[in-house]
Amino acid sequence: MLTNFTFWIDKMAKKTKKSAPGKENSKSIVRLKTGVKGFDELVDGGIPQGSFVLLSGATGTGKSIFGMNFLAYGANNDEQGIYISLEEGYSSNKTQMNQFGWNLDELQKNKKLLILQPKIYDFDKLVESIQDSIVALGAKRVVIDSISVLDLYFEDKFKTRRNILDLAKTMKNMGVTTIAICEIDEASMQISRDGVEEFVSDGVIVMLLDKRDNFLKRAISIRKMRATNHSLKIHPVQIKKPTGIIIYPFEETFEQF
Repeated sequence: MLTNFTFWIDKMAKKTKKSAPGKENSKSIVRLKTGVKGFDELVDGGIPQGSFVLLSGATGTGKSIFGMNFLAYGANNDEQGIYISLEEGYSSNKTQMNQFGWNLDELQKNKKLLILQPKIYDFDKLVESIQDSIVALGAKRVVIDSISVLDLYFEDKFKTRRNILDLAKTMKNMGVTTIAICEIDEASMQISRDGVEEFVSDGVIVMLLDKRDNFLKRAISIRKMRATNHSLKIHPVQIKKPTGIIIYPFEETFEQF
């Protein structure tokens, strides 16, 4: 059940020690603001530059909107970004996303945003295409939507996991800050499709849908964010025009807000 999943996330979060800054002071780390209203307050002001972050959740939780919000904010602040759509249906997503005032066509025209829809089913060529695009645009931010599709590239889980590891390493070596979107089943107790993504990621964000009374309510939980004193609470989320995603950093799910 969805409610059981939320309780499980909350229980595990309480057991998880906050990510320690280590020898390096957390405040000295360069952070990228996501531009998602209310989120940056939960992660010391932003995601550490160069991180590979897993954004996980079931259908309808707002993952793609979060990812594009991250790119649009960067594009409007001189940080070029690439949205890599590995699934069909970007056109319909684009119509929805333009309702939030991001003007994606204008950003693409000004070479601040690249929408990459590779029709490539060879993993090595896909990675090469991504690398070439990052260099050509001078991208600082990348969103992969969704990493779950990589299952289709390989015949067995071992190869999938190994190549997800390689992809994460490649993105980190290129110095870009990456959000890798991952689809999970609503009733799943896992936070990734293959059970490896969370271990190779610098950060893990889980977006939730929970049934309360007669309504489905959205929420967000930060499972880990390296070098960051992040929130371990579950926070309410709303999607509204023209803002996009709104996270309530000082509220806990599911109080009245």
